[in-house]
Amino acid sequence: MRIAAGRPSTPFIAAAAAMALAAWAACSPARAADDDALALEAPTDAAPAARAETTAPAMRLYGELATGQLWRRGGLGHLDSRRASIDYSQTFRPAPGWRIVLSNRLDDMHPVDAGERATTNSLREAFASWQDEGGQTVVEFGRINLRNGPAYGTNPTDYFRTNSLRAIATADPLALRENRLGTVMLRAQRLWADGGLTLALAPKLADHRSDAPFSLDLGATNGQRRGLLTWSGKSGDRLGWQLLGYAEQGRGPQWGANGTALLSDAVVAHGEYSRGREHDRLAALLGEAAPSSVRSRWTGGLTYTAPTRTAITLEYAHDGAAPSRAVWDAAAAQGTDVLGAYLLDAQQRQDNASRGAWLVYVSQKSLGTKNLDLNGFVRVNADDRSRFTWAELRYHWDRIDGALQWWQASGNGRSEYGVIPNRQSLQVIVTLFH
Repeated sequence: MRIAAGRPSTPFIAAAAAMALAAWAACSPARAADDDALALEAPTDAAPAARAETTAPAMRLYGELATGQLWRRGGLGHLDSRRASIDYSQTFRPAPGWRIVLSNRLDDMHPVDAGERATTNSLREAFASWQDEGGQTVVEFGRINLRNGPAYGTNPTDYFRTNSLRAIATADPLALRENRLGTVMLRAQRLWADGGLTLALAPKLADHRSDAPFSLDLGATNGQRRGLLTWSGKSGDRLGWQLLGYAEQGRGPQWGANGTALLSDAVVAHGEYSRGREHDRLAALLGEAAPSSVRSRWTGGLTYTAPTRTAITLEYAHDGAAPSRAVWDAAAAQGTDVLGAYLLDAQQRQDNASRGAWLVYVSQKSLGTKNLDLNGFVRVNADDRSRFTWAELRYHWDRIDGALQWWQASGNGRSEYGVIPNRQSLQVIVTLFH
């Protein structure tokens, strides 16, 4: 649930191409297939749709029950928390070269903030895909969860992430990318041996977001015209990259690049960079003049995988549109309401709330025994030193998983994680697979 709001918690195009995208977006309005050309473990080819054709499972269905305790700040004691979720995804192949992908998630969570819905349905994906016989041309239309960028915590080149989360059932950033709403778009790909070119065009379909439990919420994902042009490729056997140009109605063009590099058999480096004209979002909430200026976002990190199947990722993220320490302190002096509104906005955008943030993500498969896994991370605000810690211990049976999930937000009362109304959560989770 929305951590920042006090609910329990649960990846350089030529100038002509960018101008065409910007003109289209400015006009007045009239893991299914995954666009991650760069895997987290190592560079791969740039044919996501072709890979999905052979690797996607036909159907996945599971239910999840969670119960636990939520501890609040300010001497408010603790609350019982509970959640029930049903997660479904399926791929149909009605004819050679054709796929139909459906993906949906239903969450019921308690407690919730005043005025918010306990039950939320998220139609994540619903699209049709056609691929020619040679596998070089792919055309898709419908709601597609298009993901770009190899970073773990924050993805500056993941341009379709804003407002895509209807419900937050975990704090794990990797799971959040899977659980979000896709965007209704037309996507065309032309693939070759060492790369590919992808054009995605998303129309405006609604003016406002909807909180109705079973709404398609097209205002969240298709509230304006958007376009993305991506050139993916490889340089040798150890470097994979993407160059991106993004345009959005009412906003200046954004340029981006990301990549992964295999430094050794055990170490992978990854990075993302995005640049464009933006406002200082917290200054705008304070009612101050916040003229747009060219700002940059970037994330860089290293992942080391040990022979013991332990993977450790160290990552640093910079957000030039986040507030300076002086602006943050000015907002804190006005009380926590403004900071809470800003943190909720950053959460909806899936952006950093601070100029700089560190992330350490650890994954351990077969912890002491074959079926026991440990995943966890620590995120630290580089400005105020507040931190958020999350860990999950999960045991796998044939059709059932049992997990213990814990998180804690710590920091002083004017820090990013000290402002959060909830300071700690502990849940027991049971997952039943079809």
